Amino acid sequence: MTEPQPFRAPLAALTGATGFLGSHIADVLIAQGWRVRAAVRPTSDRSWLPNGVTVVEVPIAPEGDIDAWTSPEERRTLTDFVRGASAVIHCAGAVRAESLGEYRRANTASTWRLLNAARDARLRGSFVLISSLAAAGPSAIDRPRLETGPRRPVTDYGRSKAEAEALVEQGWPFRTAILRPPALYGPRDEAFLPLFKAARRGLTIRIGNLREVSLVDGRDAAEAAVLLAADDRARGIYFVDDGADYDFADLAEAVGEAWNRKVRTLSLPQPLLEIAAKLVGRRRASRLPLLAADRLRDTAQEAWTCDGSRLRDQLGFEAEHDLFSGFIDTLAWYRREGWL
Repeated sequence: MTEPQPFRAPLAALTGATGFLGSHIADVLIAQGWRVRAAVRPTSDRSWLPNGVTVVEVPIAPEGDIDAWTSPEERRTLTDFVRGASAVIHCAGAVRAESLGEYRRANTASTWRLLNAARDARLRGSFVLISSLAAAGPSAIDRPRLETGPRRPVTDYGRSKAEAEALVEQGWPFRTAILRPPALYGPRDEAFLPLFKAARRGLTIRIGNLREVSLVDGRDAAEAAVLLAADDRARGIYFVDDGADYDFADLAEAVGEAWNRKVRTLSLPQPLLEIAAKLVGRRRASRLPLLAADRLRDTAQEAWTCDGSRLRDQLGFEAEHDLFSGFIDTLAWYRREGWL
């Protein structure tokens, strides 16, 4: 009689695991019983990585020519990173850069290299790309973007993500899926920190032409990413949201409720932002969150909304957090960690 083989949990190869969304994905994977192999840079802050994650230093993005492998050794290193995995979740990338070339190196070329590594390693499971609503482009008021719509990115970041999506769709000998979150917030997020700081003083700021946005808590986006990796039905592109669209009155109400105080909304009109960017100069503006060229293209739009019903209807996904509960958790985390 043969001895039963010991059960081995599935392995996920995860990039970007030390960042905001990636660390939440690592949390979900560990909680669901996966083994996690995380690719990190030598300088990465690993404080958010949960116990049980195996850390390897792997160069995901190229240092030189974005269209080529830097060396055969680097290709072997990436292939070894993927080897034996049941799922590859590619969350690493750049959300801020000074040129389209830098975005392409971090977001497009890294995806191409990892896809080829997965093919070389004979991946038998899934490859999930964490993309963005920016790859689809802005929406119209009361007309959220759908997965079936064309890609119309308006920012360099969005273009690099759209190019990465096209690579994933080329046809590979493994299942592929793409997750497109809208704006993310939640514990560990830095992007919404200025909103909470201003609200502490009784203010919020409406930026540019923006009137309507979709949002999702990073913890819910992480659940969606792992669902795409685990569910064999998941193929193609999926938006993820919390089921609602928000205007700045909603944001002001939610952040005010988190602080338990009333807040007023001030406006920074788009022309004022564009004038300020010209006055400080392109190089300096590229380092300022509100004045960088990509950010100005974002705020020039009226709506950034998406419809996550495909993920809900096909795979049964439901966001656990709405804006109000998510903002309360986020503020509590900021205060506990000394960010506020």
